[in-house]
Amino acid sequence: MDFSENFNLHESINTFSLLWIILGIATFVILFYGKVTAPFGRHTRSDWGPVIPNSLGWFIMEIISPIGLWLGFYFGSDGTMETSNQAFIGMLLWSIHYLNRTFIFPLRMPNKKKKMPLIITLSAMLFNSVNGTLNGYFLGSDWILHSNYLLLLGGLLFVLGMSINIKSDNILLSLRKPGETHYVIPRGFLFDKVSTPNLFGEIVEWFGFMLIVPSFGSLSFLCWTLANLIPRARDHHEWYLSHFDDYPKERKVVFPLIY
Repeated sequence: MDFSENFNLHESINTFSLLWIILGIATFVILFYGKVTAPFGRHTRSDWGPVIPNSLGWFIMEIISPIGLWLGFYFGSDGTMETSNQAFIGMLLWSIHYLNRTFIFPLRMPNKKKKMPLIITLSAMLFNSVNGTLNGYFLGSDWILHSNYLLLLGGLLFVLGMSINIKSDNILLSLRKPGETHYVIPRGFLFDKVSTPNLFGEIVEWFGFMLIVPSFGSLSFLCWTLANLIPRARDHHEWYLSHFDDYPKERKVVFPLIY
């Protein structure tokens, strides 16, 4: 690929990334201010079409992200699979995150009978294919801002966020024995501060990722993370308040001491 073709491709991807960010912001407005609740997990409803097992749905929709990432990386590197150490760190951390979300988390779900609407799985597959491929291209082409200071700060935040996310998931998964379907109020750790520390941890993770490999790709992922998880956290918080009379009123939604 000569310089002019490479420049035109970069410009096209730049434009697409900006449009992708704008779409993420629009999605936030619709979900948050339109009070649209995604119908899976505790919010599952029967009027969203065919359903599949929850754990299977998680696996299918999450596996697309690392596949897209490495495909984008391959094309971004012009098939050489070579890039900077900083970009490789981003690839490694992304892959570790989705190793947990794709293989480990679904297998640990206690309620194997829970279902997920197929349309949720398909929409997540579409998002993850675009998001993974886009970020993989930026990393493969090494089209990122290089900064050792941001790399260090971002790495610390990513590890902190992942630790918060996994520890919070462990608490949630331990609330019920296999086969039990009832919900209880989670307590301890950051659950004493916010209703959704698992989602807070994931937000911290991807903010850290953006600092590790700053680009329009990683910025777009952070925007989409906020667009999806903040409304989701609000829905969880309101669900707890409506289902438990003794739910702690002092808990925030997702950001300790803020919201």
